[in-house]
Amino acid sequence: MQPLGEHIWHVPGRSLRMPGSVWMPSAATVIRLADRSLAVYSPADFDDETLAAIDRLGEVAHLIVPSRLHHLFAAAATRRWPGARVHAAASVRDKQPALRIDRELGDPGALDPAFAGAIEVARVSGAPSIDEHVVFHRASGTLVCADLVFHIARPANLRTRMVLAMMGVGGGRLAQSRVWRLARRDRAAARASLTRILAWPIAQIAPCHGEPCAIDAAGLAARATRLAGSTPVPALAAGLA
Repeated sequence: MQPLGEHIWHVPGRSLRMPGSVWMPSAATVIRLADRSLAVYSPADFDDETLAAIDRLGEVAHLIVPSRLHHLFAAAATRRWPGARVHAAASVRDKQPALRIDRELGDPGALDPAFAGAIEVARVSGAPSIDEHVVFHRASGTLVCADLVFHIARPANLRTRMVLAMMGVGGGRLAQSRVWRLARRDRAAARASLTRILAWPIAQIAPCHGEPCAIDAAGLAARATRLAGSTPVPALAAGLA
């Protein structure tokens, strides 16, 4: 468990085993809210020691299931923390019809009052097959994301390294997967959502795949070109450089 600032932690889970002995690192982000309760973004496959460490931080009151692709361990998290409210992308219902969803992400009117002053939520529009929602933790300047960018510095083996390279996220650098280009259906919507995200005073990113990384909005803009088609909001990026 790695502190990223006051009241926010990067929490690795077990790596996901993919076909061909490829191992994808996976992590969640835990945020302490103003009422001292905890929100867990993208619950991962936690071992018992990690679960106990999270519980020592406080009461888990909110589970954030951010996309169509990051739902695998949501049900296990609800069993571990049955009193927690589940905030999920609407498309998660297609993947987990039995999952109780208390609030849908992306609906400003449904944003939980407990998040006020601590975190903001934005949908990465234009790629409905991913339907990702990112979170910004204002106090630490941390952008928390599922698959928007990867930062895998230490691949588990050669096959993993090769697959990451094919995805465009190899080399131990912060990068965006080529999957975004394939998933993009509305370039204008993608650029508009990225404009909103890049307006936040970002100081670092906490990805679900890989390690946290210090970066500002201009640096992120230069790495989001697969989704937006070109560097989004160039005027903003130039102003922040």
